[in-house]
Amino acid sequence: MHLSLYEPTAMAKYASKSQRMRVLTESWFGSQMYCPNCLNPALNQKKNNTKAVDFSCLDCTHIFQLKSQSKPVGRKVVDGAFESMIECVKQNKSPDFFFMEYNPSELIVRNLLLTPRFFITPTIIEKRKPLGENARRAGWVGCNVLFSKLPEEARIPVIKCEVPIEPEKVQKRYKSLDFLDSKNNLNRGWISDILYFVHRIGKKQFSLSEIYRFESELKELHPENSHIRDKMRQQMQFLRDKGVLKFHGNGNYELSE
Repeated sequence: MHLSLYEPTAMAKYASKSQRMRVLTESWFGSQMYCPNCLNPALNQKKNNTKAVDFSCLDCTHIFQLKSQSKPVGRKVVDGAFESMIECVKQNKSPDFFFMEYNPSELIVRNLLLTPRFFITPTIIEKRKPLGENARRAGWVGCNVLFSKLPEEARIPVIKCEVPIEPEKVQKRYKSLDFLDSKNNLNRGWISDILYFVHRIGKKQFSLSEIYRFESELKELHPENSHIRDKMRQQMQFLRDKGVLKFHGNGNYELSE
């Protein structure tokens, strides 16, 4: 895998810097990236304006969306139409997201992070305000992906500080939580949120009482549930059974390696 984005044809064809970088990053992704699920090196680029999807794997049919920018990924990442994204999530058809940071002067990929599709839940999709009446697409409603609300397990490095990670290691991390793919949207959201708050505690070993501190925040995220603590314990037990957490008795847990 080379990290250079430079492509003479695209550089000469497009005058707009933003359009040029979009073409360069997409061209690089299509030629250099592999499917994290099956490691197929050939990805198919979708037609422009395909809802919520940029690429797909011709072998396992997984779909991907690439978000690229010249600065590190921050709290949120601007995405496309809100209704389209939410509909994909509800139908369990959301893509795997790739978040790219590139160096615009050297035209090289700095970092590339993968967020598996089973972490794309309604609680991390933020609805933006409609475009004003003077905008070209007046009334259009976009969305943001709340990257800062994703647990560490949902931020898989593919390229880190200009160094590619071995594909087999990326695949192993990807598949370590793919059991979430069979869960419905609500349960996936709960599990992802619990993992996020576990990491908020800031240490590998923690107690049930420490995770209970986030009860009010979970209530805001899941207002339909009137038994927050019961649900928290249920999801903690599920993560224990899947090997994500270790249980040491007396309400004490530990994050697995």
